[in-house]
Amino acid sequence: MAYQGVQIEHAQPLRLATTARLWFKRGEVEASVSGTVVWSHLSRTPNAKGKYLYHSGIRVDEEMTPFREAMESLAAKGEIHLDVESLERKRKRVEEMERERTGKPVVTMMRSPEANIPSDQVLLIQQARERLRSNPEESLKWYHRAKFSTTDETILHNREDVLAVWEYLDRSVDLSTIQRVIDGYKSR
Repeated sequence: MAYQGVQIEHAQPLRLATTARLWFKRGEVEASVSGTVVWSHLSRTPNAKGKYLYHSGIRVDEEMTPFREAMESLAAKGEIHLDVESLERKRKRVEEMERERTGKPVVTMMRSPEANIPSDQVLLIQQARERLRSNPEESLKWYHRAKFSTTDETILHNREDVLAVWEYLDRSVDLSTIQRVIDGYKSR
């Protein structure tokens, strides 16, 4: 038992995020609460009878006081036990997984210039560029509009075709993104 839930051991698997009634009666002690399965896994070793059992964490979704009182009553009678080593085992598992992760080689994937740009944005930039390439007068108009409407020197250092597409798209796409798509597009 924990502050907001319990760990149970059972023979049949439970689906994660299942919400159901968690109830029990042991002698004169009984409890019933609504709970949700938040984690579940099959044990790595069999129990004393040679069976593998599931361990699941159930979050109690309502007032826990009556349920806690029932659990404390069972613990006082020695019918359930407190797992004081649970957090220590969890900490050791996390450390072990971290050691395994850091010991493995890391592979970095090389991607095309457009790899991190959404495909609809790439298509939009490519279509705008094709339209402006097919109509040089319109392209020049958009370039001049971009050039004369800003005083930011970092913007003015971009190429004419990049500025024209940027202005044509109402400055809705970052200049560096347009540059990357056009450079990648030109190499094809």
